[in-house]
Amino acid sequence: MKSRIVALCVVAVLATSGIAQADFFNGFETDTTGWNAGVTRVASGTNGITSASGSYHAELSGTDYTYWGGYNFGAGNAVPTAFQEYTTAIDIFLDVDAGWSNDTRFDFSSAINNAGGTHNRDFIFNAGFYNDATGPGAGTDRFVISASNNSQPGSAFAKNPDKAPVAIDTSGWYTFEHHFYDNGGVLAVDMNIYDASQAPVNSWTLSSAADLIAGIGGNRYGWFDCNQFGALAIDNSALSVVPVPGAVLLGGLGLSLASWRLRRRQVR
Repeated sequence: MKSRIVALCVVAVLATSGIAQADFFNGFETDTTGWNAGVTRVASGTNGITSASGSYHAELSGTDYTYWGGYNFGAGNAVPTAFQEYTTAIDIFLDVDAGWSNDTRFDFSSAINNAGGTHNRDFIFNAGFYNDATGPGAGTDRFVISASNNSQPGSAFAKNPDKAPVAIDTSGWYTFEHHFYDNGGVLAVDMNIYDASQAPVNSWTLSSAADLIAGIGGNRYGWFDCNQFGALAIDNSALSVVPVPGAVLLGGLGLSLASWRLRRRQVR
């Protein structure tokens, strides 16, 4: 499989303050910068998996995390930060034909800080491989995925019927996206899954009345806090901050939200 990635790089600079927009992207083409020691950069074709884009991706063994280029849009941990709308995403290869044991699981969280710059809440994709006769896709080899604020295996369950789980029974790359935004003064997070053609697979929206925007800050980590798979392939990890009103676009220095979507779209 060959892919052609369309990329347009732009950066937003605040017209009134001159502060640059914070963006992060690593497709593992040259290194694993921005991730801890739990990922290994591998060539496309490793273990029979063609990279989602480019010639390299990464394999996750155990758990690992990224700070998306730095907490609080790069300002650092415990730095008071005003909320800005932003999106994080990562491509994950779901292999339904690999012979995993029933109920083999992984979680992926994108967390956000409070206005003081420290941890506020996790927003977690709970996923697992199943070949049993219960839940969505019963009787097929598939991944079942839901969304919650809790981790597996102790406090969450991918097949929890109260969390609107969805079954995916086709092997391939899937984009797991978190969109953090202000919904009438309260934080809301759209948790979206897209297939390799960027067609929507499913979406969940999580929100808590306790998360008033005035008390919310910037990004925290992206974290595979549970991973029971021997080698989970990942690619194209990214964070993009939506420019605030009055921003001016300049070419060549960063990634806008729209162009970042284009970067991940494949033309076969």
